[in-house]
Amino acid sequence: MICVSRRVLVPLVGAFVLGSILPACSGSSPDGAVGTAGQSDAFVTVDVSTPPFITLENRTDQPLIDVTVGIKSGMLTYSGGVSRLEAKEKRQLRHGEFTSRDGTAFNLRIARPSTVSITARDIAGKQFDAAMPW
Repeated sequence: MICVSRRVLVPLVGAFVLGSILPACSGSSPDGAVGTAGQSDAFVTVDVSTPPFITLENRTDQPLIDVTVGIKSGMLTYSGGVSRLEAKEKRQLRHGEFTSRDGTAFNLRIARPSTVSITARDIAGKQFDAAMPW
């Protein structure tokens, strides 16, 4: 029977485990980086990092009309929107502008949002839909 010292076995096992984990983490895909939605060519960007506001930015070359934003929180969906968002325009929407079907205003202290969904169309009538994690 081969007697292997613990001083030799532990570093060998550690090197094997590390060598098998690192290649899985360094893979790249054309859809986007790991942990992103893969929407590098999205029609609109959403920024929720400034707490009292949700910032929308139109990334198309045409104005978007009937822009509807929905915040999914558990079973409730709070909706709000903008009638027109010009090309390359940024617009901030207050959290209080979003309401559920019964008229309850969205409050970040009470609700735990999970996703933000956006629907819009351009002047030519082309429909745009997107959903992003909060």
